[in-house]
Amino acid sequence: MATALYNDKDTSDELWKECAKWLTRWGMLRSDHRANWPDACIADLANILRDGVLLCKLLNKVDPGCIDMKDVNLKPTMAQFLSLHNIQLFLKACVISFGLKEHELFDPLVLFELTNFHKVLCTLSRFSLCTKAQQGGIMGFQAHKVKTQADDLIYQSLKSVEPPSNDRGMSDPIYDTASEEIYQDLCVVRIPFELQPTFEKRDFVIKELLDTEKNYVEVLAKLKRNFMQPLSNQMKQQDHERVFYKINELHEIHSEFHRELKRFRDPMNKLSLIFMRWRERFLVYGGYCANLTRATNLLQELCDNDENFNATVVAYEKEDNNGRFKLRDVLSVPMQRILKYHLLLQKLIENTDHNHDEYNDLTRAREAMLDVAGFINEAARDSEHLEVIHNLQENIGEWDRSPYHRLTNYGRLIKDGELKIKAHDDQKIRNRYVFIFDKCILICKQLKGQQFAFRNIINISEYHVDETHNRAILGRDARFGYSFHLVKNDNVMVYTVFVRSIELKQQMIKAIKDALDNIHPQAIKRTNHSFELTTFDEPVQCFHCSKYLKGLIYQGYRCSVCNIGVHKQCIAQSGRCGTHSHHHSTSSVESVTNGVDAGLRDKLWFVGEMDRARAQNELETRENGTFLVRIRPQSEEKDKYALTLKTNDTVKHMKICNTDEQERKYYLSLSKFFSNIEELVLNYQINSLRENFEKLEENTKLLWPYRQLLATAIRSFDPTDHCHLPLKEGQTVYVIGKEGYREGWWKGRNEHLQSGFFPSVFVRVEGEARFNTSRHFAQ
Repeated sequence: MATALYNDKDTSDELWKECAKWLTRWGMLRSDHRANWPDACIADLANILRDGVLLCKLLNKVDPGCIDMKDVNLKPTMAQFLSLHNIQLFLKACVISFGLKEHELFDPLVLFELTNFHKVLCTLSRFSLCTKAQQGGIMGFQAHKVKTQADDLIYQSLKSVEPPSNDRGMSDPIYDTASEEIYQDLCVVRIPFELQPTFEKRDFVIKELLDTEKNYVEVLAKLKRNFMQPLSNQMKQQDHERVFYKINELHEIHSEFHRELKRFRDPMNKLSLIFMRWRERFLVYGGYCANLTRATNLLQELCDNDENFNATVVAYEKEDNNGRFKLRDVLSVPMQRILKYHLLLQKLIENTDHNHDEYNDLTRAREAMLDVAGFINEAARDSEHLEVIHNLQENIGEWDRSPYHRLTNYGRLIKDGELKIKAHDDQKIRNRYVFIFDKCILICKQLKGQQFAFRNIINISEYHVDETHNRAILGRDARFGYSFHLVKNDNVMVYTVFVRSIELKQQMIKAIKDALDNIHPQAIKRTNHSFELTTFDEPVQCFHCSKYLKGLIYQGYRCSVCNIGVHKQCIAQSGRCGTHSHHHSTSSVESVTNGVDAGLRDKLWFVGEMDRARAQNELETRENGTFLVRIRPQSEEKDKYALTLKTNDTVKHMKICNTDEQERKYYLSLSKFFSNIEELVLNYQINSLRENFEKLEENTKLLWPYRQLLATAIRSFDPTDHCHLPLKEGQTVYVIGKEGYREGWWKGRNEHLQSGFFPSVFVRVEGEARFNTSRHFAQ
């Protein structure tokens, strides 16, 4: 058979592109993968190869069984010790199964650290032209050994490329595409062309949502009926629970969810409100998706080890779908479904008029489902990360294995690598392998394979980096010629750390500094909270932004005094620690997270359920114009809201009525109707309430919300419109609204009682304002 190859220009630019095309021809990269984009760069290809997973899969595709995929770490999350193990498996198979010579191979570190990517491409070129690879009928590519100076510059630039983020699918580019195709086949309904004229675009989207939900419920029902139930007697209970984890619960949730969707035309059951009600129950998908890889791997293992069991599964697959999809494929459908809701809502928003009653609520629902999707993705990523940490735990000897010393107690693995280290009270420079976690540096001696011997553990919060000495050191081992100091804060201990390259030195220092910033973020200095990096056992919403803290370990920060939880990026806006004047109503507001009230939760004037006497007491000492909207205790859905206003030194209570029509309207009197509570409030912030109540004065308006945010201007703002509020850097401003103008603009007032709008990015929220008297409105 004649050798097939590409013989193009000998430039690094052409060489890596030819390699990407070759991998695409073998089906290892999609044609639309980033490495195949017109503006792709060499780093796009290098990053997807450096953990060794794709290379091992490639060899197994060319010669099935040449690598036992059970030995491959499929989700190494860029941990160096696991990635190097994968690369070594690849190189060993290249020699044993494909006949490559030792001199044609690259060193594993060369790929992981990207110090000589040209050598990696040369090895892959040689592999593409070997006999077994050519027998597959896939055209190889030719590489020349000579590099130009320009080539060298391109390859050298890779040294500074940061490892890719732990993005799902990074090392398994085919998985998501296959799962998507299965989802489309099982859930998506094609609407016949002749029906289209009878529908508006918005109706099409709603029909798509309802039809796909109906089909998804049927997928779950068949999964239970055709696989889960009949296999229960043929699997160990723990294996059965792992493979079909939470399937019963998902079927129950979506059966109820679908029933509610079908009633979406009920004004009390709008689509946006349905999603807001169900978002918390959808968090169960965090556990499902985190377990999915383990479930499918276990199923494959059971089929591989038991021919009878495998034959039974195959028979059930034929009965279920004529053998088109494997059971493991169907198990991926729930993950695809939950990540579709925000896309369907976005499509619905795009086809909804801006003046539509539900437009704002749909936008809010989309944001909520995006937040749920982020929660689920992070849970899946952390699950993979925890697998890496457990793997490492099992491969470290000579240390205390008590529960207190579980590696998961120390946070996420940020960086690992080989180096030399010398303690100032030790005469020897020792070869060590270190693992940098959020809370510690684990120092080990590397043994054979993936085995390590424990040597020391450093509490990272007790140390800082001193990088004074930046010059390369020439000595007996010039390979480790770059150093920095790790200094204990009380100066009683210093470690000198030696690494191979300036790039690795920078990466190590950055990892340590990142870990220190995770433990003690700089933003904490701007608050009086006692925040600590914390693992939350249950889903928690951030005190500042109301979005979920994401992941499975050390998701955010909890104040040990007031117990609030926040994202790292929200610490600066978390306000003052302690009991706020509104604390009694916070629980009320937070308890009202479902139904019609979900959209009101974040409004500064909404307090949730509050009786008339409490409202009277709350506003008596507040200034005129202060108002709140509350839910009347024990009220039915009919006329459940009330407006309480301090005006003319008197507290007034006004019932907010609503119509019984299908498209419910709200009103204070029959003179004017509104589609929702927000519209009503916004109207009477601009127009007088006297049109409803003749005894009120002409200029009676809703001026100041019950809750107000205390903020500091972080830079000056010069108004360009009469409705804007000027800001000077360092000035105190009180936020009294987050809507009513442009996106990203807030309404506030200053100490001179001037009010107006300003860009929210110009201020830093310090917390909620506290009120003592009617004349001095905040402290």
